[in-house]
Amino acid sequence: MQQTVRQKSLPLNNEKWARITETAEAYARQKDAFLVGYGHVKYLHYLGEKRKLRDELVSTGFISPFGLQARQWKLALEDALYTLERQWEAAVVEVKEYLYRHEGLTDEEKHYANLLLYKHEKYGRDWKRIQAIFTGEDVANEEIKLDAEGRAKVRKYLKRVFRRVLGRKPRVKRARSFTIDQQMYRVFATGTRQYIAIATLPPGERVVIPLAGVHAIEGNLRVVLLPEENCVEIHLTREPRTYPPGEGEAGIDLGVTEVFTDDTGRKYRPEYGEALQEMSDHILDKSRKRGKLWLLRRKFLEQDPNKARRILKHNLGLIKQTKRNKKYRTRCENEINRAFNEFYKKRRPKIIAYEDLAHLRGKARSRGLSRKVSGWQRSIIKERLGYKNYIYSVTDPGPVCQFSL
Repeated sequence: MQQTVRQKSLPLNNEKWARITETAEAYARQKDAFLVGYGHVKYLHYLGEKRKLRDELVSTGFISPFGLQARQWKLALEDALYTLERQWEAAVVEVKEYLYRHEGLTDEEKHYANLLLYKHEKYGRDWKRIQAIFTGEDVANEEIKLDAEGRAKVRKYLKRVFRRVLGRKPRVKRARSFTIDQQMYRVFATGTRQYIAIATLPPGERVVIPLAGVHAIEGNLRVVLLPEENCVEIHLTREPRTYPPGEGEAGIDLGVTEVFTDDTGRKYRPEYGEALQEMSDHILDKSRKRGKLWLLRRKFLEQDPNKARRILKHNLGLIKQTKRNKKYRTRCENEINRAFNEFYKKRRPKIIAYEDLAHLRGKARSRGLSRKVSGWQRSIIKERLGYKNYIYSVTDPGPVCQFSL
C-alpha cells in the first residue's frame, strides 16, 4: 500500500502560473498522443516491456512535438503506458467475472481461459497471451489438454467479452497535472520557507515555487494544478510507516453526531456531527433559493429571454457552489481521519469489529438524514479504515451484520 503526501504551494504570480500551465498542457498533449499511438492491441506487449519501447524511441531520435524535454516525454510515455495497463487490468477483472458465471464452457475450457488471463504474483502478466486472444495465435502448454478447435473457441469468447467491457480508449481531456523526476527539480529553504524549483519547457529554466509547510521531498513527483486558487500541489508517493499489532479486540459503531463510538462508550470527534449539520443546513438553504431562481428563469424564458440568460449566468453558476461543497467535504474528511487516529493510538487493537454499511443505500427516512449519510462519506470511512488497519497491522474480519453497544 502506498501513501500520497500532498504539499500545497502559495499562490503563484501570473508569470509562474503561465509557465506551469504551459508545461502541463504540453505534457497532457504528449501523453494523449502516446495513448492514441500505442493504444492498439498490436502494442499490448509493451505494457510488460515499458523500458523497451522507450529505448526504441530514443534510438530513433524521437523529439517531443510539443516541446517537452527528453526526460519529461519519457515520463509522459511511462504515464500513458500505466494508464493503458490499468484499463486492461480492470477489463481482465470483469472478463473473469463473466467467465466464472458462464455455464456453457467446460472445466477444461475455463482452465485454458484462466491460463490466458493468468498474472504471476512475482513476474507480472504475460501480455502476449492477452494479445493472442485478439490475434488468434494458438497459445498452449503441456498442461492444456484441450484440442485446437476448443482453444480457438475459448479465445473467440474472450475476445467478444473483452470488446464488451473495454469501452472507449483512455484519453487526456484536461491538463491537470504532470510528472517530474528527481533531476527535474531542486528543493531548498530560506529561513522557515521551503521552495521547489521545477523544470519547465525551456531547457535550463526553472520555476521557483514557494511551498506551504516543510516536508522531506525526494523521488518522482506529480505536480497537480489548482486553477481556482492559482497554486499547485506537490504529490509524493511513498511506503507508509507501519506499527506492530496490538492486543485485544475492539468494536466501533458509526454515527452522524460523531464519527463513531467504540465498545467502551467513548465518542470520537463530535465535531464531525457539527460539520455534517452545518453542511446539511447550507445545502438545504441554497437548494431552496436556487429552486426559486430556476422557476424565475423558466418564467422569463418567453417573457424576457435576456433576463433569463442573466439569471442563469450570474445566479445559477456552479463554481462557487462546487468550491464551498469541497470545503465542507474536506472538513468532514479531516474529522474522520482525526477520529481514526485517536482511536488507533489509544486502543491499539489487534482485531476490529465494525458494522456493515452496504445496506445504507437509497432514500433515508428524511432528506436531512439522507444528506448526512451520503455515499461519499461511507466511501471515505471505508478507505480510512482499510488504510489505518494496514498501518497498525490490524486483522480485519470483515464487517458484521449488526453491531450495538
